[in-house]
Amino acid sequence: MPRLGFLFDQTKCIGCNACQMACKDYHDLEAGLFYRRAVTVQTEADGRWMHYSGACNHCAEPACVKNCPTGAYYVRDDGTVGHQPEKCIGCGTCTWACPYGAPRLSARFGVSVKCTSCPELRAQGRQPACVDACLTHCLTFTDLDALPADEAAKLTDRLPILPDPALTRPSLLIKRKEAADV
Repeated sequence: MPRLGFLFDQTKCIGCNACQMACKDYHDLEAGLFYRRAVTVQTEADGRWMHYSGACNHCAEPACVKNCPTGAYYVRDDGTVGHQPEKCIGCGTCTWACPYGAPRLSARFGVSVKCTSCPELRAQGRQPACVDACLTHCLTFTDLDALPADEAAKLTDRLPILPDPALTRPSLLIKRKEAADV
């Protein structure tokens, strides 16, 4: 099975929020609700400012799946994490369990919601809405295990602003902006 996930090139991101707004528009999300959040934060480690675009990381060991009492969250055949709203009771357990804060409770629907990785777009050979909207092409959705070894060697699953990847084994790789790049 492929390990489909997001590849984020922090060296190209300009913090424009186009990914966040495209996702919000495509999924017709209510005010204040986002599946993808683009942020600019100062790291505690070195005091630098960095842009980060994050959503559900479609983890190999998803805490939302493990902790959902009704089985509303599941791992799809392609390895991404899906959600069945008809099974969701809106208890919020997934929002507490996910270290990335991906699931959110929708006031409109009374259930949790999160990034879907746009399977309907991918079935058409397209990328998720957030990726299509990225002005600098710093966001990609791909089989992370199929990356060439020389490219993969330049990537990490760690940023000082993210939880330890050992918690859920996120399907997220990052080309990190180093201090010399600032």
